Amino acid sequence: MSHFKRGNEPGSDQVILEGLPAGAAGEASLVPAAGVDLAFDRADGHLTRVVVDAGGPDGLGEPATALLAQLFGPQAPGVARQAAAQQADLLPPEPELSGTLSRLARLDAARVTSPVPPGSPWWAAEAAELAERAGLPGRARAEARRAVRGLAEILAQGRATLPEEALRSVRAVAEIAAADEPTAATKLRENLRDDTRPDPFGIMLAEPGLDVAAEVEGLEKDQVRLAGLQWMLDPDLVPEGLFRPGLSPYSDLSVRHEGAEGRVVVEAVLAQGADRDVVTICRARLVDPGVRRVLAEAGFVPTVSRGRAELVLPFPLDELQEPWIDIVQDRLRPVRSVKGHRIRRALRWADAALRAERCPAGVAPQSTRQDWAALAVIAWEQCRRDWDSAGDADRAFLAARRLAAFDPWGCIQQAPSTTAAKLADQAPVKDPAYLAEAVGL
Repeated sequence: MSHFKRGNEPGSDQVILEGLPAGAAGEASLVPAAGVDLAFDRADGHLTRVVVDAGGPDGLGEPATALLAQLFGPQAPGVARQAAAQQADLLPPEPELSGTLSRLARLDAARVTSPVPPGSPWWAAEAAELAERAGLPGRARAEARRAVRGLAEILAQGRATLPEEALRSVRAVAEIAAADEPTAATKLRENLRDDTRPDPFGIMLAEPGLDVAAEVEGLEKDQVRLAGLQWMLDPDLVPEGLFRPGLSPYSDLSVRHEGAEGRVVVEAVLAQGADRDVVTICRARLVDPGVRRVLAEAGFVPTVSRGRAELVLPFPLDELQEPWIDIVQDRLRPVRSVKGHRIRRALRWADAALRAERCPAGVAPQSTRQDWAALAVIAWEQCRRDWDSAGDADRAFLAARRLAAFDPWGCIQQAPSTTAAKLADQAPVKDPAYLAEAVGL
């Protein structure tokens, strides 16, 4: 593991500790204490960066001081306070604490793009347990408060299909939430102990399970490109929890080019409990990222389960080199460049590939491990292509390396840089599926 190099931004009170950069899947951020911002690689979990705010009359606060000492050793707070000093590097972080914080950061990132609603109590339950383990009592109590009532309702229906790790998180939530939500915590414990209540149907999915095999079939038919038209649903550009992401960027949106009528129909699946009034403030845009212009736009209209927008084309799509569909909440949002679009979609493909590697049973109960593996292969290949198109040879190489895990006969080229070679040597994370995706609630 690389040592962390210290540095500080000129004219800033922030100290930045840099390790190996993030690879093809990007990074996941976490603020475990006031004044400390961590970033972890989403594919292998390593700590990529620490940003410490060393300003203020008292320098670091007590929570930040304690966290840095636990993570890097007792010398770390002093290093952060001496922002101008540029002496020896810091040692690698303590592996157990770093691993727990990494899992928590990556859970936060996965929750935003998962087909399982971000409001599922299982996201909060796992986050509470991880935060408690990492010594973050404030975050643990906040997540436990979010989870405890929903978990009590779920267990009241039956728990025959819940895995042991889910039951462990339930016990942790009941203990953590007892001080803030004593009635709900007591109810949760009672439901956990009650083995006599009927359970004829087991745990029911909050939403219908998805079909991985159908996703793979659609991708293999090369429907990602429609007359050069590209698209993606960027969660950063729309209200959280409004639209349900698909299994990949391909199914995040349904895009139909009705050439005879000169229009493009865009549909996005609404998340469970989505505010239908908020849907109407979102807009679908046809953009030309080459010149960063909006060519056509239309507002979404909610239907029974989807938001729908119809774009009237100003001229045939084949006159454009690379038109894109994007979805925005703010109609004045600037258009990203071609490179910007490719980078964002490369990260989304990597997110889909990582989920496929975890084979989350609750997301697609009828899908096999072979189905998930096939999706991972396609997603890593599409990720590689987008990184290559964005001009990032290192991350394109790293996506190809992940792809090679599913194709032992594939030809792997030499790493284009020393940094890429070091990242390729990092062991991939063998985490289980996140509880919300394993249970499917």
